[in-house]
Amino acid sequence: MKIVSALAMLLCITLTASAGPSTQPHGQWHTLDYGELMLRDFKNAPYPHPSRKDGFKSFGPEHYQDSTVAIVIPKGFKSSDRVDLVVHFHGHRNYVENVLDRYQLPSQLVDSGLNAILIVPQGPKDAADSGFGRMEDQDGFEALMREIVGFLHDEKKIPTTSIGRVILTAHSGGYNAVSAICARGGLTDNITDVLLFDASYGGLENYADWIAAGNNRRLVSLFTAHLAAANFELLTLLKERTATSEIVMEKNLTPQLLSKRTAIFIHTTNLPHDEVMTAKDYYALFLRTSRSHE
Repeated sequence: MKIVSALAMLLCITLTASAGPSTQPHGQWHTLDYGELMLRDFKNAPYPHPSRKDGFKSFGPEHYQDSTVAIVIPKGFKSSDRVDLVVHFHGHRNYVENVLDRYQLPSQLVDSGLNAILIVPQGPKDAADSGFGRMEDQDGFEALMREIVGFLHDEKKIPTTSIGRVILTAHSGGYNAVSAICARGGLTDNITDVLLFDASYGGLENYADWIAAGNNRRLVSLFTAHLAAANFELLTLLKERTATSEIVMEKNLTPQLLSKRTAIFIHTTNLPHDEVMTAKDYYALFLRTSRSHE
């Protein structure tokens, strides 16, 4: 009987350790297969924010009250005198825990080999809205990143409060947050890469201005057919700013090509909108070829 009870307890522990982020309580560190995870509220998170105090269109204020931010420290992470960050902004009708599970962000970060911490702020929760509250405010992004890095230092997860290289990634409706950050979010000189996964719906001039302002920056836009016109517009904006760009057939895509410090446009002809990050592990590939991996 004792043996059976012990086996049951062991099975319970194993299942808990391997379960996805959506099963984990907030405010605690959890050790999972890919590393450490915490889901926690932060005061500088996108919401609540005055821009959505009454909700948005058919979505009431309850969709804009969640201050959750997910923090993933990948296994094998090595501390140094600065901390590099990957910050992802999700699309419509989603929430942080599901984003981590559904798009396999933690495991793709590990597969990339990137020595960086993943940050995923909650935007509009389960709402068809591209607004991201404080991330659209002047220096709002920097305020959140410094709050998170300070927390990690206090938790003795990192020995520094100095922020190194920053990679911004967006899927679908997350475009608006990244565009605003490029224009006025702060930490502009730290941002080395902007990765858009079918996320070029708007804010295109901000992207063009950002990459044209630096000699060692990379913008990657992977897009499906419905965003072809938007990407042509972005290419035109880059040309007006004499910024270099490259259009690539998906079948010709290589890590070497992706490693170029320029604007890279990739039209995928066979991936659905919701699978552009996962079906071919492009999230891991684009991180692997970022400047932060040098």
